[in-house]
Amino acid sequence: MAHGAPDYTQQVQVVIVQAQPADESAGGAAGNFNLANAGWTEVVRWTVTPLRTGELKEILIISDNYDKTIVKITIDGDVWVNNWNPTSAMPIIFEDLRLAAGSIVLVEAHSDGVVTIDVDAIIVGKEVV
Repeated sequence: MAHGAPDYTQQVQVVIVQAQPADESAGGAAGNFNLANAGWTEVVRWTVTPLRTGELKEILIISDNYDKTIVKITIDGDVWVNNWNPTSAMPIIFEDLRLAAGSIVLVEAHSDGVVTIDVDAIIVGKEVV
């Protein structure tokens, strides 16, 4: 019989486990590309630390000339988006996409090869034990 409850109820014990600060750390990276280049050039890369699991939260791409900016995003070897021409700064939300240790998130960009573009990319994530 549970204390303060009717005789026909059972006691249920609930254990709440909360992640400790040492169990997780910031992940992701920020980078910049400022060239007139017609070939793919790395803007930013995040490699999940060995013995940890990565959680990809979002990717943000900002450009000074969206008309000439072409983007490719590769997640753990799979091209997620290719030849994308973003029209404005908007976050791409992944929530908690889980990535194994050693997985790579790569953002690349290029212009038309004539016009110089200034592109910033931010990968937001965390790593947990």
